Amino acid sequence: MDTSKFSRYPGSRLFWFLFGAILGSAGVWSGLTQGLVGETLIGFGLITLGIQGLLRPVVLTRVAKISKAEMTREVSVGSDALHGALSLAMAGLLIAGFVLKYLMKV
Repeated sequence: MDTSKFSRYPGSRLFWFLFGAILGSAGVWSGLTQGLVGETLIGFGLITLGIQGLLRPVVLTRVAKISKAEMTREVSVGSDALHGALSLAMAGLLIAGFVLKYLMKV
């Protein structure tokens, strides 16, 4: 894993990591203390979002100037398989959490 790219767009990386970590840890804590499985899964999904944002930040200022593929190669840390697995895990956790929390009330 090439960690030299962490110095590119540190503000965006920090924002998305803290966003996911703070909201996710609050959700996990709330879910565990109240015994809510859905809330806990949503929290883990948000933590995964924070990790994804740290490794591949969302940078809106340069999107119009270069293609998405070039932008991804330029700033992304980790392999495409890692990012795919994180995306699938994040989506699965969030969807399962929302279904359990709002539809099944668990």
